[in-house]
Order: sequence, then structure tokens, then C-alpha cells
Amino acid sequence: MLTLYRARGAGSLAPHIVLEEIGAPYETREVMINQGSRADVLVDPEYLAINPKGRIPALRVGDEVLTEAPAILTFLARRHPEAGLLPTEPFAEARCFEWMNWLATAVHAGAFSQIVRPQRFVSDEKDYPAVVARGRQHVATAYTYIEEQLAGRDTAVPRQFTIVDPYLLFFYLGSKGAGNPMAERYPNWTRVSETALARPAVQRVLAKEGIVP
Repeated sequence: MLTLYRARGAGSLAPHIVLEEIGAPYETREVMINQGSRADVLVDPEYLAINPKGRIPALRVGDEVLTEAPAILTFLARRHPEAGLLPTEPFAEARCFEWMNWLATAVHAGAFSQIVRPQRFVSDEKDYPAVVARGRQHVATAYTYIEEQLAGRDTAVPRQFTIVDPYLLFFYLGSKGAGNPMAERYPNWTRVSETALARPAVQRVLAKEGIVP
């Protein structure tokens, strides 16, 4: 049995979707995390014994625990090639890794963390507003890049729904939920997101997590 440690609104949404897509037996465990915009404390101490990094998500595979969303997504796709979530052609596969590495580092851990976790970058609270403002600039730049890359596409990697699409959907839904006018600003990304949202596996996961698209 696979066990996904997740939190609502966290990057665990992408592997949750992929678990539903591949159809393998799994369960989820919700991890309590501090939702305060200035806090950096994991509420659930038991989870630290599972993942000392204190970040979401983690996937238990038998006696092993796998962390980091790109690693988890790649593992699931390769373990279940019949789901067709990772291209077999080397260049297309590399495009998937290119997307995921950038989303995980430059966008999620970099730009987004500046907005919601400025204390990771500076120690003096008086500097938080400047860090947050810079983070918003970085997110805007990243989103413009995403919009340009998705021109004329229905999926992140042409002609195939891959592990990248649930990851992009996580960012899209999070920003939309925060009140950003995604459809007006990013029509290409919106089209790709609507393709993902139409998939039964995605709909089931959003219902389980109580997320309204």
C-alpha cells in the first residue's frame, strides 16, 4: 500500500492526482501544518519522524519514504508506465523534468516562499515586506513564462497528459483561490488547466480534498 502524506492546498495535490490516475491502491494521511503567512512551523511533530525535512509531500512505499514532489511524481509514473504519464521519447521525457525542476525550485521554493515564508530569507521582520514584494515580482515573471510556453497547447508537453500537468494545476488553482484573475491574465494556462480539470481522476481528488476549482 502506498501512503501519501499531504496537506490541503499544498504541493501534495499533484502526486495525489497522479495516484488517482494510475489506479494503484493508496491511502492518504493529512499532515497538520501552520497556515499562518509568517509562520514556518510544522504543527504535526509525528510527521518529522517520517520526513525530517518537514515539508509536504512524502510518499511511503513499504519501508521506504520518498520525498520531494518531482521525485514522487517520477517514481509513480515509472512504476506504472501503463498510465502513460511520462513520455518514453527521451527529449519529451527531459521536457517533463525541465518543467518539474523549475517549478519546484525557482517557482515554489524560490518565488512563492518569498511571499508566504519571508523568514526563510531574512531574519529581521522589518525586511519582510521587501522580500514579499520581490517574491510577487518573481511569481509574475514565472507566470508570464508559463503562459508563453503553453501557447497553442492543451497539455504542458504536447500531445500527452503527463505528471507536469497536475503540478501546473496546483499552482493555477492556488493562485486562483487567492483571488488572482487567472482566466483573464493567462488564457493559455487556463485552457491547459481546464483540460486537466476535465479528467475524472482530477475531479475525484478535488472532491476528496474539498477544493473548488
